[in-house]
Amino acid sequence: MTITKELLTRKDVAALFQCSTLTVIRLEDAGKLPAIRLGAGSVRYKRDTVLNYLNSLEMKCDEL
Repeated sequence: MTITKELLTRKDVAALFQCSTLTVIRLEDAGKLPAIRLGAGSVRYKRDTVLNYLNSLEMKCDEL
């Protein structure tokens, strides 16, 4: 999957992680995935932050 947008929606992040949007919300609540609040319930995530988090998970899996 190629991502060209700088800001991703919860749905975009969930598709990238192959999880539910609820899991994305839980990651946000746990402080693992910082979010940008745009008001009126809109939330976005910086693409670089999301990809860095995903890469950190892959590195942990490689260590097992």
